[in-house]
Amino acid sequence: MTSIAFASLFLGLVLGHNTVGAIVEGPVAAVEFQLDGEPIARLGKPPWSTRIDLGADISPHELTARALDSSGVEVARARQWLNLPRPQAETEVVLERDDSGRAIAARLSFQSLVGSRPVTVTATLDGKSLSVDGTGRIALPPYDTGTTHLLSAQVSFSESVQSRADVVLGGASGDEAKSELTAIPVRVGKREPETVEKLQGSFEKAGHPLRVVAVEEGSALVLIVRDRGNAEASKVLGGNRYYFPSLARALTFEMRLSREDRMRLVWPVSTHYADPRISSDLFDTSRDFTSEHGGLHWLLTQVYRPGGNLPEQRYADAAAVAGLEAYESCARRAVVVVLGTPTDSSRMAPQSVRRYLQKVRVPLYVWSLVRPTAPQIERWGTVEDVSSIDRLRKAFRTLKKDVESQRVVWIEGKHLPQQVELTDRGRAILGPVE
Repeated sequence: MTSIAFASLFLGLVLGHNTVGAIVEGPVAAVEFQLDGEPIARLGKPPWSTRIDLGADISPHELTARALDSSGVEVARARQWLNLPRPQAETEVVLERDDSGRAIAARLSFQSLVGSRPVTVTATLDGKSLSVDGTGRIALPPYDTGTTHLLSAQVSFSESVQSRADVVLGGASGDEAKSELTAIPVRVGKREPETVEKLQGSFEKAGHPLRVVAVEEGSALVLIVRDRGNAEASKVLGGNRYYFPSLARALTFEMRLSREDRMRLVWPVSTHYADPRISSDLFDTSRDFTSEHGGLHWLLTQVYRPGGNLPEQRYADAAAVAGLEAYESCARRAVVVVLGTPTDSSRMAPQSVRRYLQKVRVPLYVWSLVRPTAPQIERWGTVEDVSSIDRLRKAFRTLKKDVESQRVVWIEGKHLPQQVELTDRGRAILGPVE
């Protein structure tokens, strides 16, 4: 029996030329590498390693290694997803059933690279919160077995290490099974809530219909990339010291998202890690903030990243990482980049990052605390001026309206987000998030 595995694992954001290798056990005549289903290299003898070109633009990809026999028939394959979230932790769900076979509870089993004790464990059924007891057991409420329902569990081991498992319950088959799913955000506006039944036939991939298994609203996540300090924002927008106490309090709780929605800061400052095999840059993030903490004005003018002088800030690179985090959240989402006078020392071009976020269906808003005419700001293309409180209010209203209009549709199967398209029916009732 032949088996194959990747010797090269691409866990971060990658583009350009890279070396890819495979480990093969058992008889094999050739190894073929495919990118997004298209052959890109074929090797007839070991070492099973070659250089591949992932393109000048960062983009989600499916990379496949196929072991072939002498007739060219596939005998084993391995697959990895590039520029999409890769797990540092895993969660399994085991269902408990009653005599009729209906799921009455779920038990969680989880493990991570940073230990087995989680910080938080949460679960939802069709977007509504469920209680998880100390043993990882989730009691399930009654549900209609004739329609599909989505049970989701998220386990957090730290602010940066999380895992999620999703199980489809019920449906026409009456079966409960774990499934590979793809979350696609869409815009629904102010119309009636969309249902699974109504959305069937709305999505396709390469002309083939895709099955919708769930649709949910849930909480939103807005990631904000901004200067690690708050001095410029405080000066431009006015920190609390410039106002009477009553006005300062009003500004603190103005420009808030809905109660359950979250905002998180992504600092454009990286920590570099390197070993003989791979090097990577990790960007720090803040904790999540909700409307109980304060609004957008408070977040920009009062919160900052502690630390001394740093040599460079990388806004475009951090925006790409924020887009990856937003995609991983499987939630209503947006990324906001707040520019100012600091220089951007990014390795990636802003327009390349824009295209990447469009492919992973994460809305991008670029704002500027100064007049958006400086060359480093113009490189971003469309930039909104937020150099006054009134302008910031206007930009925030647009952002909030967009986030509130989104819903997350869960589609059966694992798909590259840019390959999922709306059908004519879908375009008639939905708006894509791009």
